[in-house]
Amino acid sequence: MKLNKLSFLAGAVALTLTAIPFAAQASINSSSSVTIAQGKKEGGWQRLNLTEAQKTQMQQIKESARAEMERILTPEQLQKFQAAKASGEKRRGGFRDLNLTDAQKVELKRIGESKKSQMEAILTDEQKAQIQDMRQMRQNRRGNRRQQPAI
Repeated sequence: MKLNKLSFLAGAVALTLTAIPFAAQASINSSSSVTIAQGKKEGGWQRLNLTEAQKTQMQQIKESARAEMERILTPEQLQKFQAAKASGEKRRGGFRDLNLTDAQKVELKRIGESKKSQMEAILTDEQKAQIQDMRQMRQNRRGNRRQQPAI
């Protein structure tokens, strides 16, 4: 059970690290006040209407976290991770396939928590409230899916 939680956390860190560029590169369409990220569907980060300064800070945090993450991986793990990323594989199982040591898992968790707190520190109170609302909606959807009988 502990391994599953750590694997899930490592996957979440990886997913976050890959999702942040969309937030950092989001552009605000001034005529309609709708935020769009590189032609993709509007996502959670894009709904926050980040300022250019916030986007820049998010990008810096993401790059710093990615550099830290890459420093703790062995050359073989890093190569495997980059190959999976280049092929477009889903991130959830990406770290699980790297056979991380317990120390690496702990370090990834620390990096993820640090990145999260740094990112939240640059958000306004309104943006933080929006994120909390989005998290609650996501949890509700997950709960609803778990409660539905399998067909």
